[in-house]
Amino acid sequence: MVSAKQKILIYRLGSLGDTVMVLPSFHKIRKTYPEADITLLTNVPINGKAAPLQSILGNSGYFFNRVLSYPIGTRDPALLIQLLKQIRALKIDTVIYLAGVRVSLTLFKTKLTALRDRLFFKAAGAKTLIGFPAVLEDFQLSIDAETGVYEWEAKRLARRLQVLGDIPLNEDAFWDLRLTKEELKAAGNELSALNDPGPFIAASTGTKLQANDWEEHNWETLLKQLSEQLPQWPLIMLGGPDEKERADRCLAAWGGKGLNLCGKTSPRVSGAVLQRANVFIGHDSGPMHLAAAVGTPCVAVFSARNFPQQWYPRGNFNHIIYHQTDCAGCRLDICIEQKKKCILSITASEVQSAVMSVLARNNYNI
Repeated sequence: MVSAKQKILIYRLGSLGDTVMVLPSFHKIRKTYPEADITLLTNVPINGKAAPLQSILGNSGYFFNRVLSYPIGTRDPALLIQLLKQIRALKIDTVIYLAGVRVSLTLFKTKLTALRDRLFFKAAGAKTLIGFPAVLEDFQLSIDAETGVYEWEAKRLARRLQVLGDIPLNEDAFWDLRLTKEELKAAGNELSALNDPGPFIAASTGTKLQANDWEEHNWETLLKQLSEQLPQWPLIMLGGPDEKERADRCLAAWGGKGLNLCGKTSPRVSGAVLQRANVFIGHDSGPMHLAAAVGTPCVAVFSARNFPQQWYPRGNFNHIIYHQTDCAGCRLDICIEQKKKCILSITASEVQSAVMSVLARNNYNI
C-alpha cells in the first residue's frame, strides 16, 4: 500500500473544532504514507468567524503539501468541472474521505450524498478510495457497543480508516498540532505583557451558534465568583475579533490581572497559549477542542443540541457540564421555543465548582 510516489487527496470540511477532532486520522495518514504528496481538499468557511482548516494544521508540509478549496454546497457546474480538472491534473491515485456524513431528512438521501462524492472522485481519476461510509453506523449516530453511549466523533472517523490500521485515540502523539518554535515564541511574547503570569486561567465565551451560548450574564457572574477564590490568578481571554468586546466585559467582571487576546492570535498561536494554561473554560467550541488537544484540562459548558459524548473534547482530564433534557439532540442552531432550557439550566456556581475541582485534582495551590 505504501509508495514513495503516492499522490493522496484528503477530503475534509469544517473549521477549528471539526479539524481538531480529526487530528489522529491526519497523523495516521502521514505515518502510513510518510513520503506521499498530500493534497488537502476543504471548504472555504461559510461563517466569517470560522478559521480555515489549513490555518489550524499549519503549513509545515507534514499534514499536507497543498490546499484546494471550494465553496461548500456549490451547485455551479462550471466550478465543479474546474475542481475536477484540478484534481485530475494532480494525478491523484488515492482519495481519503474524512468528511463527516451530512445527515439528510432520510437515510436514502444521506447515502445518496456519499455516493455522489464517491462518483465525483472516481471521475477525477482516483483508483483507490478510503474512508467512505459503508455501514449503517457511518451514516447515522449510533450507540458505541464498547462504551454504551453515543459514538465519539473522533472514533467514528478513525473507524472508517481501519484499512490503515488502528488509530490510538488515547495517545497524546496523535493529537499533536506540531506547533513550531516561532508559534511557541509568539505565544510567549503575548503572555509577556503580564510579566511572568504564573498559573492562569484561559477562557473563551464565543460560539458560532445561538443555541450553544451560555450568555454573557452567566459568564460575568462566574468570573466574579472565581476571582474571589483566585485573586492572584490572571485571566486570558481568547477568540475571534468579534468577541473582543464581550471579552473586555468579562475581564472587567474578573477585576484582576488579565489579557484580551481575541483577534490577536492565530488558531495555532492560541493553541500555544492554551498549552501554558492551567485550565480552560468555554462553550462546546473550537477553542475547547484546541485546549484539549494540547493537554489543558477543560471545563466545558454544553448545550444539549447534540447527544452526550458525540462532540466531547478528547482526554479524561476534562469536566463536561451537560444537562440532558427531553429535547436533547435537536441539532437546532437557534433555540426559541424551548428558550435554551438545556444550557441555561447550568448555573455559575456549578461551573465554578467544576473549575475548582479540576484545579484541586491537579494539585494547584489555591
